[in-house]
Amino acid sequence: MGRTRLGRFAAVTVPATLLTAGLGVAMLQGMVGAVLSSADGFTLNSDRITSDGLKARTGAANVAGGNQATIYAETGANTNASGIEVVTPDVTIPLLGSKAHLEVASTDTTIALGLVGLNAKTLTTPNGATLGTTTIGVAQSEAGFANTAADSGYVADGFALTSSSADLPNVNAKAYAITLQSLALDNLSLSVALGN
Repeated sequence: MGRTRLGRFAAVTVPATLLTAGLGVAMLQGMVGAVLSSADGFTLNSDRITSDGLKARTGAANVAGGNQATIYAETGANTNASGIEVVTPDVTIPLLGSKAHLEVASTDTTIALGLVGLNAKTLTTPNGATLGTTTIGVAQSEAGFANTAADSGYVADGFALTSSSADLPNVNAKAYAITLQSLALDNLSLSVALGN
């Protein structure tokens, strides 16, 4: 009473895991768009992201522990990544008595992302970045941002940046949410890494 045998636990959770993985593979083969979000945040890394447009503004996210000020960015429709890695925060698995996190990665050198919306605590490119024609200080409403639920933190006359193109090497973001119009991969790695 009040206990679940390991066999029964696996019988219940494994099919759900396979279904989730199946949906993930469909998503990653470009059959559907992708929305990844976490109130605890996650790490997003890429060797390089290029786009035919970029706009950024102040944002906000409803996260664990309360609201958080963020960077909200959107790319142009032709956005590609060279390699991508998403690492979730550690969670404690009671059955194992240890921490674990999920890692999703691809080493493809041309990953089509389409339009990208990113809500992040930080976004860094430590080896520099190359932007096309750039306007700094344009109003958010004039930059093309809209006041929608997806664009939390929108202020019509608030600060925004726009650029005609972007080449961002060695991207590292501490993100709360990312929306991808598409995600087409030739190879995919899904793994669980155990911690202490």
